Amino acid sequence: MTSKPTARVIAELKANHDVANATELESQSLDTGYETAVDVVSDSPDPTATIGAITQFISREHGKQLACQHYRDCTEIGPHFDHSRHNLKVAGSDEYPLLEAGMVALSGADMQPVIYISNEEFVDAVSVRAKTAELRKLLDQVDEMAGRVFADYEGRL
Repeated sequence: MTSKPTARVIAELKANHDVANATELESQSLDTGYETAVDVVSDSPDPTATIGAITQFISREHGKQLACQHYRDCTEIGPHFDHSRHNLKVAGSDEYPLLEAGMVALSGADMQPVIYISNEEFVDAVSVRAKTAELRKLLDQVDEMAGRVFADYEGRL
């Protein structure tokens, strides 16, 4: 005899399966998946936890399929042709970033990726490293200047 929680979970599975079939998603693999889920839930001592575990597994696997298969740093999800990441920023005092970096690789025959830092684009790692070294040197100079300027200011007080 099927317990009430098991019957409820199986009824929900059947309703979802029927909806999927009604929206023309029907397929042999969908039917097989439904039958397997019903068998597993029927045999489970905790059908709600079992269906939860199945759902988490499907979500995890689906997330892997949505992730970009070409660039690890691409933040686009799902099927896409253009690749990008635009979220590397140092905030400024207003709404605009003080410094912004990211990557873009547009679709086409030559999918040459580009790394950008603010308004400058780089097409190879060597030129990116040269520019970031220059930025580090500049930031060190800004730190040194700040130390001198504020020491001079405090000395005048």
